[in-house]
Amino acid sequence: MASAYGKIPKPISNISLDTILPIYKTLKNGSKAVLQLVDPNNVDLVDHLRSLFNGELERGSTYPQEEPLTETQFADYFLAYDAFVLTKDGIIEKDQSYDYKDKVLGMFYIKPNYPGRCSHICNAGFFTSTHHRGYGAGVAMAESYMTLAPALGYKASVFNLVFVNNESSIRIWRRLGFQEAGRIPKAARLKNSPNELVDAIIFYYDFTKEQEEEQDKLI
Repeated sequence: MASAYGKIPKPISNISLDTILPIYKTLKNGSKAVLQLVDPNNVDLVDHLRSLFNGELERGSTYPQEEPLTETQFADYFLAYDAFVLTKDGIIEKDQSYDYKDKVLGMFYIKPNYPGRCSHICNAGFFTSTHHRGYGAGVAMAESYMTLAPALGYKASVFNLVFVNNESSIRIWRRLGFQEAGRIPKAARLKNSPNELVDAIIFYYDFTKEQEEEQDKLI
């Protein structure tokens, strides 16, 4: 299922992603990267993304799931709403084949975190390819998320489980102004901390804050 609450309608947005995407980024090593929507009909791409994510689950340090996802489970979890892929050397063109191990830098989804009256608050899940870590792909995706989530109509963001030993992720969200809204003690059994239960941070960001600040400048 797409969320713990089942399928939740997305908020209404008056902004077309076609006016924003693709997003171009320069990584720390000077290479160029581009972000675009995942085409769910691109079987080879989706299979590669699922393989990357299942590898992340096998390493057992950033996501709560313990078992690899089937094709259907991955589609429900990652592709049911809006999913984006960061690549090197230009966008992925239809009807062309690629070495996705080399081309794909990372991926993330955006979807409602809560149903109904709270569906204006989104959640996102990120992962970077193990073949391309250390070049700033995570930062590039996080910065893109800050543009895309409010464009999709979301008013705020919540990350439910950012494990405290995931230092790189914590640095990114704090740098981008996320607030620590809470902490869940002893939240997870992680492979990189085998002798203890690891706490998780709940991060929050108010997208309307920037809109209010821009309005204040005009007064």
